[in-house]
Amino acid sequence: MSQLPSLGGLKSSYTPTQIRRNRLIFLGLVLVLVGMVAFYVLGPYDTKDDSATLKAGDCFQNIGTDKEAKTKKLDCTDPHADYKVLKMDEDGVVDTFSCSDVPGTTGSLTQSGPGKWFVVCFKENDEKG
Repeated sequence: MSQLPSLGGLKSSYTPTQIRRNRLIFLGLVLVLVGMVAFYVLGPYDTKDDSATLKAGDCFQNIGTDKEAKTKKLDCTDPHADYKVLKMDEDGVVDTFSCSDVPGTTGSLTQSGPGKWFVVCFKENDEKG
C-alpha cells in the first residue's frame, strides 16, 4: 500500500515571533474597527441641546434643523448667535398662545418631553459681531 503525498497545507509550527506579530495585527484590526464604530455612534456632532436652559435675554444658534431644532447657547456678541430669547414659557405647550403677546417675536421653539414642556419665543439677534 502506498501513502499519499502531503498537500503542503498550513505550517504546523509557528515561531513565537510569528505568533506575536499575528496577534498584534489582529489586535490592530480590532482597535480600528472599534474606533470606527465609536466615531459613527458618537460622531463629531454637537448633540447637546441647550433649549431647556435658555432664559429671556440669552442668545443661541440652531445647530439642528428647522424640524428638529437643537440650540447652542452663545454670548450675544458671538457671530454665530443668530437668535435672542424674548421669553421662556415653561408652562407653554402651544407656541401661538405663548408668543402672541410678546412684541418683536419672529419665531418660536416648542419642546416636549416626558414631564417637560416649554416654549421659547425669540427674534433675530441684532447684537452679534
